[in-house]
Amino acid sequence: MLLEEEKWTWREFIDSFFPFQLIIGQLKYNLLSLFYWALLFSIASDSFGSAFGIPFLFFSPEYQGEVSGWSFFLVGFSIGGFTMAFNTYSYIKLGPRYQFLAAVSRPFFKFCLNNFIIPLSFVFFYMVNMTSFQFTEELASTSEVIGYNTSFLLGFLFFIIVSLLYFFPTTRDRNESVYQDQSENPIGSVLARREKWYNFFRSERTRPYLYIGNRFRLYRSRSVSHLNREVIEKVFAQNRISAAVFELLTIGSFLLFSFLKDLPMMEFPAATSVVLLLTLIHMVFSFLMSWFHRWTYPLLLLIIFGMNYLSTHSNLFRYTNFAYGLNYNTSELEDFSVENIRNNSNKSGEITASRSNYQAILYSWKQRTEEKKPKLIVVNTSGGGSRSALWTFTVLQNCDRETDGDLSRHIQMITGASGGMVGAAYYRELLLRHRTGSINDFYHDQRYKKNLSKDLLNKLSFSASTNDLLFRTQRFYYNGNSYTKDRGYAFEEHLHENTEGVMRHHLGYYEKPEKKGLIPVMIFSPTIVNDGRRLLMSSQSLSFLTETSNRATQLSNSYENIDYQTFFRKNDPQKMRFSSVLRASSTFPFIMPMMTMPTKPGMQLMDAGIRDNYGLRTTVDYLHYLRDWIKENTSGVILLEIRDTKRILNNESYQNVSFLDKITLPFGNMYNNFPRTQDFDQEQLMNVALFHFPFPVDVVTFNLRERKKDRISLSWHLTRQEKEKIERAFLSNENQSSFDRLKQLLTK
Repeated sequence: MLLEEEKWTWREFIDSFFPFQLIIGQLKYNLLSLFYWALLFSIASDSFGSAFGIPFLFFSPEYQGEVSGWSFFLVGFSIGGFTMAFNTYSYIKLGPRYQFLAAVSRPFFKFCLNNFIIPLSFVFFYMVNMTSFQFTEELASTSEVIGYNTSFLLGFLFFIIVSLLYFFPTTRDRNESVYQDQSENPIGSVLARREKWYNFFRSERTRPYLYIGNRFRLYRSRSVSHLNREVIEKVFAQNRISAAVFELLTIGSFLLFSFLKDLPMMEFPAATSVVLLLTLIHMVFSFLMSWFHRWTYPLLLLIIFGMNYLSTHSNLFRYTNFAYGLNYNTSELEDFSVENIRNNSNKSGEITASRSNYQAILYSWKQRTEEKKPKLIVVNTSGGGSRSALWTFTVLQNCDRETDGDLSRHIQMITGASGGMVGAAYYRELLLRHRTGSINDFYHDQRYKKNLSKDLLNKLSFSASTNDLLFRTQRFYYNGNSYTKDRGYAFEEHLHENTEGVMRHHLGYYEKPEKKGLIPVMIFSPTIVNDGRRLLMSSQSLSFLTETSNRATQLSNSYENIDYQTFFRKNDPQKMRFSSVLRASSTFPFIMPMMTMPTKPGMQLMDAGIRDNYGLRTTVDYLHYLRDWIKENTSGVILLEIRDTKRILNNESYQNVSFLDKITLPFGNMYNNFPRTQDFDQEQLMNVALFHFPFPVDVVTFNLRERKKDRISLSWHLTRQEKEKIERAFLSNENQSSFDRLKQLLTK
């Protein structure tokens, strides 16, 4: 019934206004959906995931390498999809509690119309914060910002309209069959045919409501206190079936995208993939709830434990991420056990050969410096995603250019973790091409920095939100072996695309250039999750770094380091794709899958930063085992640290601990102070080592983040403003002082 001229007090209006009552219903019965919305609101407010740049993925999304109207259209499209997932689940959960919906035409549409407060609040909240970000951080023009907002709204409305067009015919005809004349009270026709009536509805089902109806006008709900229960249930059952079919079609469409993920047009913005993942989870849960109701929770537990059982007793749900290029033939699997690790670490013949081989590399390096006793430079670069990759490359390129190539002539070894090693590897590859005549303007061409700063998250996140969840059916061939495609593969392919394929080699490709002294040796040290050890990976054998001294044999030795070349000698270790080596050292938890090595049981590799985010542990071992050669053939060592964050930030301060902090600090401390704890431990290690080394060691440090307020996200995606901050960081007073000191040490 259309609400005409009636007088209502504010209290009566609020108590009866259906959109307000739906909010109360969501709070009472639908906390799961509200949790998802709270997560999106916290992202849009820049209060969740800010350290990892998650809000920036929403405020400045990239599609096909640029921020554009299309990228915002896709973000809006995904938010529209999540909104419809929210509406369908809310209707299934709350619809039967508001029985008057069965007496209106197109009940699902009317429900969505009145369930607008949370979605539209988020759209408005997001657009305000995105606009502010674009003006202040991205320095976008007014016309660009207007275009972005328009594109976002078009994408949002497009999904909503397409979805409702599906529900219009599937809900209208079925509900009209319940009562013929929409202008009349439908209860009369039902009363004429029924003798037995049920009054089982609670107060929230029988109270009158003011709801938004046709042409966005207010209507008063009709009383349904005497409506036949079977008729009501039939109406909601029909709508529930329609919603379930819609959810299945949507889920199927999203999963179909996984088979097209290699197409450039399917490289959706990472923000779209994040929302897509939430939408899929929401719709799957909604579908199960619509059919199994409260049995959904025990059913989900049964599914999870069933998948876990099958993953350990069969090949089902055993999602394995491979080191591409290695042989995983079951007959060639190495035994991953303490005894085998001990045996591989105590082979004196291999240790001697490994040391002799590396000393030959050092002689080749020394000859290329053309100095009698040159300074030996070891580069330690920290993890930190794209920010560390670009920062490491920027420091090495700028220092090398300003010293006329003197820096690169003295660098003998590079180690570190994650993104920093990606940037160093790219720099080393370009250095090799420059020295062999493949490229000319290595020091001034800005396209190399641009390549390294491109987005690396879109393909990865899209793969994670589609086929990685359930189905990994696509495969590819490399080195004669077949491997499944997952987000690890997507990351590597994206890296090759961004860097023009210059690092598309196997690990052994760098063996000869390293032996000739053309390029420095790189030592990667991913963490072995199974037991916390480190796998030392290089194109050279590093057995000498696993040697146990005579004094140590009197103690219980844990054999912390495992030499990759020795341990996997049967699996063609040199044929491992170099990008897989980079990924093994950069596997941030949950973002990329753990890499399973060809052992029994499987050796699981993760980010090197878990054990050594700055590379100092590897460096100390390197200097210790080569100390005699370094003492006799060099004038000392320069330890060049390239850090994404200063040890002690400028203007760092502390605050009083609150009540909630006392609850969260014991857990938050493990994460927030994790890098600092490594700093404390490694400073102590270095202080002890300096007294032991028979040669001088000078430490030169370049810091990206120097102040507490400096913010560059830990992510594989950088905004335009972040890229500019990284470029300017080299010119800071502290970094310029470090550069001057580096030049002085090289001229001594």
